[in-house]
Amino acid sequence: MSGIADYVVEKAQSKTGLSTSVIVGYALQVFSGVGAAILLFVVLFFVFSDYIGFGPTKTSIGMFLGFVLLFIAAMLWTSSAKKKTIADAERALEAHSLIGLNAPLLNVGMQLGQKLGWKRVVPALLALFAASGAAAEWSRRRHHADKY
Repeated sequence: MSGIADYVVEKAQSKTGLSTSVIVGYALQVFSGVGAAILLFVVLFFVFSDYIGFGPTKTSIGMFLGFVLLFIAAMLWTSSAKKKTIADAERALEAHSLIGLNAPLLNVGMQLGQKLGWKRVVPALLALFAASGAAAEWSRRRHHADKY
């Protein structure tokens, strides 16, 4: 059943782009945004306005631009991680797809269900799906065993 679980995870990742690195990226954006805004604004404001003598206006503008650059860098990093996750998941989906989940077979199943009635067709479709999943797993294991 690990093949089916892998398929579901890869399908979800190809649609959403979520992975550990993307979630970590989002968390970093939140924590860095909140923490940096509170701590660094206060510290830098006092350092630049009082000790260096830039004044409060120039100091505030400079700090704002600095944090905007940090935020943009975090957004770009997360976007590239998301695109990489989607590409990896789509490659993995192309490498192994389930036999029972192709479009023509599903179309035939829908037509049979409508013509013969769902109460008669559902047990047959479940048996067909289970058999095709088992055949795909068996074929995949045999194929991987030949490589080693």
